[in-house]
Amino acid sequence: MNMNEKTFHLVLQAKGGIGKSLTASILAQYFLNHGDSVTAIDGDPSSPTISAIPGLNAVALQIVDQDEINPRRFDEMMETVIEAEEGAQIVCDIGASSYIAFVSYLAQNHAIELLQDSDIRVLIHSPICGGQAFEETLNGLAAMIDLFVTAEFVVWENEFFGPVSRNGLAFRESKFYLRYADRIVQFLSHPRVHQATFGEDMREMMQRKLTFDAAIASPDFNIMARQRLKQIWTAHCKQLDGSILSVDDTVEAVEEAAQ
Repeated sequence: MNMNEKTFHLVLQAKGGIGKSLTASILAQYFLNHGDSVTAIDGDPSSPTISAIPGLNAVALQIVDQDEINPRRFDEMMETVIEAEEGAQIVCDIGASSYIAFVSYLAQNHAIELLQDSDIRVLIHSPICGGQAFEETLNGLAAMIDLFVTAEFVVWENEFFGPVSRNGLAFRESKFYLRYADRIVQFLSHPRVHQATFGEDMREMMQRKLTFDAAIASPDFNIMARQRLKQIWTAHCKQLDGSILSVDDTVEAVEEAAQ
């Protein structure tokens, strides 16, 4: 990722409980840890997600109220993105309950095109889930790709409920992927973990509203819990370092690596 490029990371899916807020939190933490200028936006403070984590300093905006867009709050979100400094990373988490109203308003107002015309890269991060939610999340992804024809998509494969596949065929081997391959610029994952250990540590960290760094340093977690959280965080950072989101993915870094 070009360090001088301002990027709006919009985390969206129609289905709830599939890792959207975790995705937004991981993105914000990754960019903060690398010294980027980061603005995190929680688009549904009535059910706070990333705004409840003090370490992220997220802005809470009630963009949708009783299934209706609040135009002033939507405008405030847009102004926050446009007025952010050069090279800033803006991460926005939109709750499932706000999805329909938000997406409709976003499309009707050609907001993504406006941001792109302002030299802001727009990446829509969309988790797809294994298990029973696979079809629903796949349909949600397809609907967004068809609706936002100029946006780039980052797909997060969430294996919490099982492999992200249908009848043994992995998502990346499916006809769906072949149809939309040119619109998906990156695959990332939430790998399946042992629920009684790694999973329980993650749940406690999220219940305590902590970042990975805060949890790893906290005496409230025993030494093995901190070690497991460190393993999870290291794995996430490693995959992000190897992706288009890497903060080292600059012209200078590429030239240095080539020497």
